[in-house]
Amino acid sequence: MSGQIPGGGCALVHSGTVVGAAPGPAYRGRVVICRGRVSHTCPHDPVPVDAAGCLVSPGLVDIHVHGALGHDLTEAAPAAWQQALDAHLRAGTTTVLATLASTSPARTAAALATAAELLAGEEAPTLAGVHLEGPCLNREQRGAHDPAHLRTAADVLDELTPLPGALRMVTLAPELPGADELISYLTGHGVRVAAGHSAATPADLARTRELGMSHLAHLWSGQSALTRPALHRIPGLLEASLASDELTAEVIADGHHLPAALLTIALRCLGPERLCLVSDATAGTGLPPGSAFQTGASTGRVHDGYAATEDRTSLCGSVTPLAHTLARMREMTGAPIADVVTMATATPARAAGLYPLKGSLLPGADGDVVLLGPDLTVRTVVLRGHPYPGPWGGGR
Repeated sequence: MSGQIPGGGCALVHSGTVVGAAPGPAYRGRVVICRGRVSHTCPHDPVPVDAAGCLVSPGLVDIHVHGALGHDLTEAAPAAWQQALDAHLRAGTTTVLATLASTSPARTAAALATAAELLAGEEAPTLAGVHLEGPCLNREQRGAHDPAHLRTAADVLDELTPLPGALRMVTLAPELPGADELISYLTGHGVRVAAGHSAATPADLARTRELGMSHLAHLWSGQSALTRPALHRIPGLLEASLASDELTAEVIADGHHLPAALLTIALRCLGPERLCLVSDATAGTGLPPGSAFQTGASTGRVHDGYAATEDRTSLCGSVTPLAHTLARMREMTGAPIADVVTMATATPARAAGLYPLKGSLLPGADGDVVLLGPDLTVRTVVLRGHPYPGPWGGGR
């Protein structure tokens, strides 16, 4: 599918129920896409897309995805990126922040250069930038990240000066020495900063919120929790995350990372306007059980519907595309369909600073649409006005 979106197409999506187009209820109607952008009208004989019996949603936005089909996005080869991104596109993800797990400075720099090359061309139309997950992480909360490649905030600041143009988000541990300077540098250049793989206190979170930190990586994964060192209970990053008033946050609803009760708590605390569904999909996505794969400098292995580190001490991302979390989130929380769609479109787009160009069907937005069946599986994908069939079967 790579290279097949040289310009925006024209399409008329009709006869479906439009959901998540903008704040408000679902409605019976149509979506007009003219030369790749949502429009009121199109004079260019748009291709009809019959959405009868389907929900019409903005294309899915995944701000935390590491790869697919054996390809990790820390690889420098553009072809590897294209294959991984194409796999997620066929599953309904029309916007991706390519997420780089902790690895060597040279490998990270090469991947950032690949992202810049792809963003400058037309070979990776779903790529919206890079999300650097690490390497400035708390060793005690590192999860599957290789401890040999964790580095100080000062090291990372040096590595990111001058700022790579492809960089859009960084996940770091805000309690580490030098993190304030790194956060100020990043947010001052328009990069979104997330707290993750961290033992930050509520005070750390409040301080760095003033510096522009705006997001929280995968709740319950790599987060310190409540302690009681003496008589009093001390909230950890988890409790501070759930009590926050403004921060957006991620959950991985793949059926393995979090049980229904925790997903329900997150949704009740943050609501669909601040809670993002992410895949955390790794290179193991689409590979059969037993397959080994790389994510950053770490090795994972695919099991039945999930991935773990070789020593089985930690989950190692997921093997589930974002689209496959929609039905699970609805089933496990009872959330209305409109809220589930919002959590996979508008909310992550806002968290990444991409809304309303992405994650909406407002006039002027990119003409990215997915048609969802009543069971919330992807039936058809439209990218910038060009229809493609779906779905892709990886991760089921």
